[in-house]
Amino acid sequence: MATETILVVGGCGGLGYNIVKQCLHNGYSVAVLDIRTDRHRVDKAQYFEGSLVSRETVTDVLRTTGATVIINTASPRLVHHQPNEVYDKVNVLGTANLLDCARNASSTVKALIYTSSSSVIHDNTSNLVRATEALPYVLAPAQKEHYTHTKALAERSVLAFNGQAGILTAALRPATLFGEADQLTIPTNIENARAGRLRFQVGDGTNLFDWTYAGNAAYAHILAVKALLREREQAHPLAAHLKVNGEAFNITNDEPWPFWDVPRAIGAAAGYPVAQEAVWVIPAQVYFVVVVCLEWIVWLGSFGTKTARMDRKMVRFVTMTRTFDVSKAKERLGYRAQVGMQEGIRLSVDWYMAHGKGEGQ
Repeated sequence: MATETILVVGGCGGLGYNIVKQCLHNGYSVAVLDIRTDRHRVDKAQYFEGSLVSRETVTDVLRTTGATVIINTASPRLVHHQPNEVYDKVNVLGTANLLDCARNASSTVKALIYTSSSSVIHDNTSNLVRATEALPYVLAPAQKEHYTHTKALAERSVLAFNGQAGILTAALRPATLFGEADQLTIPTNIENARAGRLRFQVGDGTNLFDWTYAGNAAYAHILAVKALLREREQAHPLAAHLKVNGEAFNITNDEPWPFWDVPRAIGAAAGYPVAQEAVWVIPAQVYFVVVVCLEWIVWLGSFGTKTARMDRKMVRFVTMTRTFDVSKAKERLGYRAQVGMQEGIRLSVDWYMAHGKGEGQ
């Protein structure tokens, strides 16, 4: 039986909820720190409500729980177009605060894992084909998404912290998450299917895309916890090509699908199937022109206070190829997706139909 206590920061979010469940399943004691703890709670976990940016809060939680491992999943979501200051505060300053507090609690804290993003090496415009962790960070000004810029800064700081005060660190980069307690991919596509919007497709639909079922991403975090704890006890450092500490890892389902197949599979699982012959294909170039016009109409009509629901960035997102190589995670973590895409979609939709966006056990 494991004796470690794992603090999951952001443990009431979609991925955090799945990590908490798997930590408990593996016999760990679990504490959760989140800005909001009234949803996605799991029996036997201990919950603390507060801000990652508060030194007093984080220090008190580490002292109270005696956490030996920290998993930081906390982050504002990209799609809500938060002010840049929000991403700076949570992703950059919050992570820096967590590292400082961990250093001060190094008598108990042994390891820290950061949930990063696959987008940290992507300009969110170019195609990616089996991208590896060897690619450099894409930072501003080349990086146009401030969310991604701050995730890269946070990841870099976590990996640079590796070994300080005896604490080992690693970062995981899941790609396009979906799963139980998902607040974005599953509910958005169910609503689109219900409204008939999935009868329309932008682009020819052949672009391959990597997704990650949240249960598989959570499993990867458990593997990283075990690897860091194991490496910490080894008498001699592992060779650079074998070690987990100080490293980042791509995490996907390792099963790329044509992009539009996933939204339609989600819709079908929810009871809103669309036959392939019923799909209206809109050429990407044509739709791009339409979207540019809509952006200006909405912007001018709202005197610059609103943005169009579909913008140029979204058109590019749904028509790009975006796949990642997970060989490094396979070789060093022993990672293999435990749940395939089709089964993951079924489980996710079943959960949503039972719970909606609300509570879940």
